[in-house]
Amino acid sequence: MKSRLSLAAAAALLALLLSSTQAQNPVNPPSDLRFKILNENTVQMMWSRPQSRIQGYRIQVTSDTEEPTKEFSLPASATKTSISDLSPDVDYVVTISAYAGSEESLPITGTITLQSSGSSSGTSRKPDASDSVKCSYSAIADVAFLVDGSWSVGRPNFKYIQKFISATAGAFQVGEDKTRVAVVQYSNDAKAEFNLNTHMTRPALLRAIGSLAYKGGDTMTGDALNFVLQNTFTEAAGSRSSFPKVLVIITDGKSEDSVESYARQLRDRGVEIFVLGIQQADEAEMKLMASTPYRTHIYNVATFDAIKNVQKEFIAQVCAGVDDQLNSLISGEEVVEPASNLQVLEVASKSIRVNWDASIGEVTGYKLQMIPMMAGSKRQELYLGPGQTSVVVRDLSPDTEYQISLFALKGLTPSEPVMVMQKTQPVTVSLECSLGVDVQADVVLLVDGSYSIGLANFAKVRAFLEVLVNSFDIGPNKVQISLVQYSRDPHTEFYLNTHHDLNAVVKAVRTFPYRGGSTNTGRAMTYVREKIFQANRGARAHVPRVNILITDGKSSDAFQDPATKLRNSDVEIFAVGVKDAVRSELEAIANTPAETHVYTVEDFDAFQRISKELTQSICLRIEQELRKIHQRRLTQPRDLHFSEVGSRGFRATWENSATDVESYFVQFKPADDTDGHYVSMALPGETLTTYIPHLNPLTRYQVNVIAQYEKGDSLPVTGYETTLEEQGPVQNVRVSEETTDSFRVSWQPAPGAVTRYRLTYEPVGDESSRLETTTAGPETTTVLQKLQPKTKYRVTVSPEYPSGPGVPVQTLGTTKEAKGSPRDLRVFDETMSTMRVSWEPAPGNVLQYRLAFRPSAGGPKKEISVKGDNTAALLKNLQPGTQYDIFVTARYSSGLGDPLQGQGTTLEEVGPPKNLVTSDVTDTSFAASWTAAPGNVKAYQVQWQSPFSDEFGEKTVPGDSTSTVLDGLTPETLYKVSVVAAYDRKKQRPAHRTGNH
Repeated sequence: MKSRLSLAAAAALLALLLSSTQAQNPVNPPSDLRFKILNENTVQMMWSRPQSRIQGYRIQVTSDTEEPTKEFSLPASATKTSISDLSPDVDYVVTISAYAGSEESLPITGTITLQSSGSSSGTSRKPDASDSVKCSYSAIADVAFLVDGSWSVGRPNFKYIQKFISATAGAFQVGEDKTRVAVVQYSNDAKAEFNLNTHMTRPALLRAIGSLAYKGGDTMTGDALNFVLQNTFTEAAGSRSSFPKVLVIITDGKSEDSVESYARQLRDRGVEIFVLGIQQADEAEMKLMASTPYRTHIYNVATFDAIKNVQKEFIAQVCAGVDDQLNSLISGEEVVEPASNLQVLEVASKSIRVNWDASIGEVTGYKLQMIPMMAGSKRQELYLGPGQTSVVVRDLSPDTEYQISLFALKGLTPSEPVMVMQKTQPVTVSLECSLGVDVQADVVLLVDGSYSIGLANFAKVRAFLEVLVNSFDIGPNKVQISLVQYSRDPHTEFYLNTHHDLNAVVKAVRTFPYRGGSTNTGRAMTYVREKIFQANRGARAHVPRVNILITDGKSSDAFQDPATKLRNSDVEIFAVGVKDAVRSELEAIANTPAETHVYTVEDFDAFQRISKELTQSICLRIEQELRKIHQRRLTQPRDLHFSEVGSRGFRATWENSATDVESYFVQFKPADDTDGHYVSMALPGETLTTYIPHLNPLTRYQVNVIAQYEKGDSLPVTGYETTLEEQGPVQNVRVSEETTDSFRVSWQPAPGAVTRYRLTYEPVGDESSRLETTTAGPETTTVLQKLQPKTKYRVTVSPEYPSGPGVPVQTLGTTKEAKGSPRDLRVFDETMSTMRVSWEPAPGNVLQYRLAFRPSAGGPKKEISVKGDNTAALLKNLQPGTQYDIFVTARYSSGLGDPLQGQGTTLEEVGPPKNLVTSDVTDTSFAASWTAAPGNVKAYQVQWQSPFSDEFGEKTVPGDSTSTVLDGLTPETLYKVSVVAAYDRKKQRPAHRTGNH
C-alpha cells in the first residue's frame, strides 16, 4: 500500500477536494465588465447579468496606495454603477461577484486609471486578457512570492510587480481551507511581508499586496531563498504538509550570492519553483533556481511593463503545476480498500438482507447507508463491526427503491463506496388472514339494531357480516367471533367461545333476529368490555382483540369515555357508519388513523364497496398486533444505562438474561428531532455494550436497544442521554504583523460554543508583568499593543465557554527591535581624495553603522562599517572633484534600519604650472610658455612687472593653453613674469620667471 502521506492528511485533502468539486460554480459570475469615464474623479462600470438566479452583487475597489478599500453591494436588477472619489494616476482594481444566499460566484476583475490631466481624455482600462485567468476550483496550494526589492528595480517599477502578484494570487480561491499566499521581499536581507496564515480572504490579501512598501538594497537572492526555506514553508507560518507548494521568484538582476544549494533544498522538499526574470536577470542563474521543464517554469521579459505579455501564460502554468501536484498527492495516498461483491439476498416489504465480501485491507468497521429514492421516506445509516459481512436492515418503507452504499472505515476515513439499487416489496394483505401465518384474534361484531335501520336494511347488515366472517379462519386456536346487537340495551347473540368453526358462525349470523330500539352506543361498548372480552367467555391472553362497530345514526348516550376505556384495554376499534351516522362521532370512537379505521357509506346497499378495504385493514392490524404480542414474548433488553459521556459520543450498556440472542440492533437520534432518521449499529449477540459515536454536543439523544432472535425482534429498551458541551483548545496559534510595540495573535477556533477568548501575555521570564485581554466575541484574532521593543512574549490563548474556561494553548511572539535611521548627515573636511561625514545616532541598540558611497554619475559602490557607538567616519580613496551619494544605515541584531542619504563632493585636484620660460624676445615683446598645471584649469592669469619702474600688465589665457606672447613692452627692460592657474574655487600658487626684454 502506498504511503507517501499520512492517512489523516489524505482524508483531509480528499474531503476538501470533493467538497470543493461539488460546490464548483454554484452561482455564475457576471460578464462583459467595462468602464466609462464620467468626470475627473468618477467612473461608471457596467456589466452583463449572469444566467443563473442571484440575489445581488458584491463590488470591491482597491488600489496600491493607502486609500481605504471601497466595498458595497447592489441588488440583482443592477447592471451598472458609478465609482466616485477616485484619485488621478492611481491604479484601481475593481472586483465584482454575484451571490445567492451563502454561495458566491467567482469574481471578475478590471483595472481603471484616471490620468492626471483631469480631462475626458483620461481613459479607463478594461481587464487585460490575463486578468480573467483563473485556476480550477480544486487547485488548492500554499503559494509564496519571493520578490526582488533591490535598488535596481526602482519604486515606479515595483508597481508592475505588485500587479503581477495580485493577478497570480487572485487566480486561486483564497481561504483558510483553500489557497494560502505569502510574500517575502528581499534585497540585502529578506523580510516576510506576510505569511501563509496571515490573510485568509481574497480582499484582505489583495489589500496587503497593494500596500507592499518598496525595500531597496542589494540583490542577495541566495540568502532570501534560505529565508523562505527556514521561515515560509513551515507549520508555524501556515504551511500545510498535505498540500502542493509553489514558490514564484521575481528578480531583475543577478544575485550577489549563491542560489543553487538553497533552491535545490526547496525543490527536494516538494516546492515547485517558477521564475520571472526582468531586464538584467541572468538566465543561467534562473535555471539553477527553477523547477523543470524550464520552458514552463522560466519566463524572461526585457522591461517591467512587458510583464503583462507573459502574465496569462505564466499564471496558467502555475495553475497547471498545482493541479499536477494534487494529482500526484492523491494517487500516492494511502487509501482504505473498499468491500466487494455487495449483494441483496432477501427482500421483504420492510426489510432487506445484504451480504458482502470483506475489505482486503485493515479496517475498523463498515458503514451501510440506505438512501430512499422516494420523497418522504427516511434514510438509514448503520455502523457495523470489522468482522461483519451480512446484516438485515429493518424499518424500511414498502415498495420503495433504495440506493444501498457500503463504506469500509479505517478510523473516520471511509473507502470508496460499493453500491447496489434495490426496491422493497409492496405490502400484501390477504383477504383471508390465515394465509401465510397462524393468525389468532378475538373479534367482536357490535351491530346497531335500532328502529332507524328497519327490517329490510337489517338483512343487508347480515349479508355484510357474512362477508366479513368469511374472511377469517375460524377456530378455537385461530380467529374467534362474537356478535353483540345493541339498541337501548346490548344483547349477546353469541360469545367468543360459542362457535368453533366457520359454518357455525355463518349460520348464526344468517339467523340472529332484528331487535329494534334506541341507539345507546356508549352502553354497548361498556358491555363489550365488561361482558364479552372475558376469559370465561372465550377471550384469550396475548391474542389481538378487535371490535367492529356498525351503526346508522347518532348515539343517544355518552360514548367518548366508554370508547376510550375500550381502546385502553388493548381493543382495536373499527367503525362503519351508514346513512345518518355522524363521522366525527365515529372518529372519536375508533382508533387512529381514521383513514384505515373509520368507513362511511350512503346506504345499506353500498356495503360491498367498503368490504374489501375494511377487511384488509382489519387483517393488517391483526397481523401487526400479533407481531407486537410476539415481540413481548421475546426477552427484552433491560437496565439500559450510559457512561463515558463526552461531547461527541457516549457508551451504552444493557443487560439481558436470554442466551439465544443472535444480535443487537442499537438505534439513536436526537430526542427532539421528530422527523429525523435513526442511525443504527448492529452488534454480535454476546455484546452488551457499545460506544455510540458521531454525535452533536449538548444534545439529548434517544437510544433504542433491540434484541434480535431467530424468531424476530424484541421490543426495544429505550433510554436518553445528553452529550456534554464540546470543549477543546484552539489550533495553530500564530503571531504576525510584528512592530516594535505590538503584534497580532491569530488562531483557528476552538471547538464548541465559544463565547470569547482570553489572552494573557508577559515577557518570557517576567511573570510579574503579565497582562490580559479578551476578545469581544468568538473572534479569532486580536492585536496586543503597548509591548516592549525587542522582547519575547509568552502568549496564552484560552477559549471561554458558558460552563467555564477551556484548555489553554501557548505560543511565543517577539516584538521588533526599535530600528530607525540616523539623522542630520553632515559632510566636511573635504579634500581631493577624502571627506569626513558625521550624523546624529539612530535610535535603539545599534551594533554598527554601514556607510555605502558611490559617484552620483555612476560607478562602483564601496562600503565601510564603524562601531555602533561612533557617529563619524572618514571616507578615503575618493576621486577628486567628484560628487558622491552617501548612505548611512544602522545595523541591528534583527537587520538593517532605513538608510540616511546625503551627498558630498571632493575637492578638485589643484597646483601651479611649472617650467615657465621666455623666448622669442623682440624690442617690445617676448613669448612665455609653461607646463600645464594639474586638474581642471579654467584659465591662466599671466602677470608681468618691471622691478625698476611702475610698469605692470596682466592677461588671461584659456585653461587649455600653455603659452602666450607679451607685447607692448618697454625696450631693454627687465620684467618679472608670473603665471597663475585659476580653478573654480581658487587660484593656485603662481609660477615665476624673470626675463630681460
